[in-house]
Amino acid sequence: AEGVVPNASWWSDRMVELPGGMWCPKPPPFASAKPALPLVKAGEEKPRLTSELAKKHASADNMLIATYVNYNRLDFAFTLVRHLVALQQPHYLVGALDDEAGRGLQARGVPTFFMSSGLTTKDYGWGTKNFRELGLHKVNLVLELAKTGVDCLTIDADAFILRDPFPYFRKLPEAEVLTSSDHLVATNGYTDDGLESSSGFSSAFNIGYIFIRASAPEFVQQWKEACFANKDAWDQVLFASVLRRGGGGGVDEHRLKPLFKKAGGGQVKAGVLPVSLFASGHTHFVSRMAHLMRSTPYMVHTTFQYGGAQGKRHRLREGMMWEDAPEYYSGPDFLTYELDLPRALVYPNGGTVGSDGTLPFDKRASVEQHFALVHHQLAQVRNGLALAKATGRILILPRLVCGLDRWWAPHRGIIPGSAARLPLLDCPADHVLDVERMGKVEPLLREHSFLCNPRTP
Repeated sequence: AEGVVPNASWWSDRMVELPGGMWCPKPPPFASAKPALPLVKAGEEKPRLTSELAKKHASADNMLIATYVNYNRLDFAFTLVRHLVALQQPHYLVGALDDEAGRGLQARGVPTFFMSSGLTTKDYGWGTKNFRELGLHKVNLVLELAKTGVDCLTIDADAFILRDPFPYFRKLPEAEVLTSSDHLVATNGYTDDGLESSSGFSSAFNIGYIFIRASAPEFVQQWKEACFANKDAWDQVLFASVLRRGGGGGVDEHRLKPLFKKAGGGQVKAGVLPVSLFASGHTHFVSRMAHLMRSTPYMVHTTFQYGGAQGKRHRLREGMMWEDAPEYYSGPDFLTYELDLPRALVYPNGGTVGSDGTLPFDKRASVEQHFALVHHQLAQVRNGLALAKATGRILILPRLVCGLDRWWAPHRGIIPGSAARLPLLDCPADHVLDVERMGKVEPLLREHSFLCNPRTP
């Protein structure tokens, strides 16, 4: 309608009536309510990772999912496991970086092993000394897993699995290393769910989601040696440099590329998972690739966000991926308001608005126009928070719209080389609100998608 700002692209055109009587865009499959994890008595034992343990939990064709978590991130592990349970995917293990995490996992019936890393039980902080040391524990874990003889998908705890990836891997039996990527363009478009093309190898690999077959321990061993020889280097950068050693040749019919040269001859066949379906925090929440494909991603990793661990939680809540306790959704009392969003602020320079609500790049907002749009919305959020506090309620944020993307470096409206289209009609809250400095936001606000979340009664 004239004057109405359209919604962002969504995975389905269907509208559905939720149990509370509200009509909403059809929620994605992974948003369905899930049973809570059981409460069990934690044992006295501290199991370590062994071949016997890995093979006990691996699938019949020798595949396993593994992650690792400290006490501060237990809620990430619990949410990840609830998604796996909902997918009827039982082949996983969670490593406990500290004993408190191990006992917490055992108390919820999560198959675990103790790593006893000696690292902080609090947040690591990107780029810190703890972050670097965590990388050493990670590469050591990946090597231990490879030596158990299982083909293992090792993931960060904030890389949520939303579709069972094993069928995808089974289609690529020759792939010895499959990795997610920080590439920001789907090199094969939005009608192809295969691996990225050869140009996808030019960007940074992201080791928050890596599948490594048991046939590639030599590569992992050399990656580990590089990490321990360069303890101040980033494990992710060293992963890429070691994987590319001795590489040569183009991609094959499956878009696998011969890379790391083995001592006994031959090369490791590696592939870059499609960034649309094994997604970063940018390709899913900003470029909205899976939505444009009308599909559900296999994985979403909360990278490219600006609010620390709290920003990750909020971003995942916005996407209906996070699992909170029932009381988060049921009360006590909430406040919502209808956002005043003038179309002239969203599209200040005119232009033909596309079917997805975006504009040609040359019609994007200026920096001044972007802030005029954002400040108009923030003033309303401020007033909403004040009213919520005065009335003893929790504010449900509105959908926010941004004229320009956000990044850590200067840019011309979008991250250079990204597929983002402007304006951002579902702008992540961490683009404009400092949810990390706000601290524990749960007593103050809820995400904009809260009322359309099937978990909300």
